[in-house]
Amino acid sequence: MHRRSEYRAIAKAALSAHADLASFTVMSAWARDIDPKTLPVFGVATPGETKRLDSLDTSERACTLMVVLKILGGDDIEDRLDVLGDAAEAAILSAMAQQLGPERPCTLTDTEVVVDGGGTRRVGTLTMKFEVMAWLVEDLSAA
Repeated sequence: MHRRSEYRAIAKAALSAHADLASFTVMSAWARDIDPKTLPVFGVATPGETKRLDSLDTSERACTLMVVLKILGGDDIEDRLDVLGDAAEAAILSAMAQQLGPERPCTLTDTEVVVDGGGTRRVGTLTMKFEVMAWLVEDLSAA
């Protein structure tokens, strides 16, 4: 399994296993125009990775792991997203630490909340970005 596939799988499993998020439907993090009837949903993606050579044969990789939660709510929707964000952060960081170990650390780097609509049926989106580090030996046979 590719390392980015592994990161996504760990995050999805951790979120699905958490009591506060177990009822969420898993969708693509890139999904658009989600029918409000399907909410709550979450998606996980790895939209980017940077690479920096450490030496002639090793590189440092910094992968962005993105988690998106969407819920319906009322006036308290930001408060609910804050609580869900804390739950998601704890679940993902714990799972990553357990499964990847200290040699591939994971940290939360950014959290963003967007609320659309008004009245009693607002849609809230929480986007969290994590950074997963890895140090890899480069395959120089193709050079």
